[in-house]
Amino acid sequence: MITAYVRADDRLTAVPLEPGAPLPAGTIWLDVLRPAEVEREQISAQLGVDLPTREDMSEIEASSRLYLEGEAAFLTTPVISRGDSGHPDLGLLTFVLTRGCIITVRHTEPLWLAIFATRAMRHPGLVTGPMDVLLGLLEAVVDRAADVLELVGGRLDEISRQIFAAANRQRAEEAPVARSARRRAGARRARKRGSDALKSAITAIGWAGDLTQKVRDSLAGLERLGVFVVTVAGTRLDKDQKVRLKTITRDIHSLVEHAAFQAHQTGFLLDATLGVINIEQTNIIKIFSVAAVAFLPPTLVASIYGMNFAHMPELDQSWGYPLALVLMVLSAILPLLYFRRRGWL
Repeated sequence: MITAYVRADDRLTAVPLEPGAPLPAGTIWLDVLRPAEVEREQISAQLGVDLPTREDMSEIEASSRLYLEGEAAFLTTPVISRGDSGHPDLGLLTFVLTRGCIITVRHTEPLWLAIFATRAMRHPGLVTGPMDVLLGLLEAVVDRAADVLELVGGRLDEISRQIFAAANRQRAEEAPVARSARRRAGARRARKRGSDALKSAITAIGWAGDLTQKVRDSLAGLERLGVFVVTVAGTRLDKDQKVRLKTITRDIHSLVEHAAFQAHQTGFLLDATLGVINIEQTNIIKIFSVAAVAFLPPTLVASIYGMNFAHMPELDQSWGYPLALVLMVLSAILPLLYFRRRGWL
């Protein structure tokens, strides 16, 4: 599908371009969504440029994403789409910058592009030529990346509070206080909620890390694109456009630093979550270890008196059985008292 944005009488209008139809006079922007072969041939015949295929756009080499063919500059960068859904995706957008117009080739439908097009048609002075379209779209991409980073930052703050709240509950439960049956049941439910919270925190951290990485990929592509634009199209920029491009580049640098900070914060929260889970598992293993040590002396006493030797005088006495039972109980209680005194219980 091809949409031509035509500037005439100081107005910008969108004109759907049918297959085989001539290019309207005054076209400054062609937006090509999922181009079919007939549409690729149509643009090639009218503008003399060969649009890149989806496979060409997916190439990761810089020379395959940023290059010149004659007087046309081809600029491909990853962009964030579906940013308002809570689950943004990373698509590819190619700018084909020619002398007369700019062509955008895409296989994704980001909302920010539609918003920019609507805004450009409402405000005639916003877009007067192809370079204004390019700069406006770059500004929209950067704004969307900033919005996604803000979304991730807010979620990371919630995850942080969730993790350390679970850690505080765990520490409170470990306090050596006497509990009634009701309080013990409440503690078990609290532990279950804390465990579920930590599991959901790991999922949320993975979501935040994935989004942050997508934004970093998009910003890296925008950085390279900005440098290439200055190199190949610097003479086509007027003074105001150079200032806008410089501002965009500065914003990209600041967002790159912020994305790196959020990536570090994501790693820290993941380590903290795994640390709290490890502490919880260590406490469980500690209980089993204490139980094993407590039952070891009674087992030893029972094993001794289970031997059928002829000379074991206690076996012939009436108090032999009660004595064995008392020894087993004492041998279990004494280690438990020792562990409690040392603060291990």
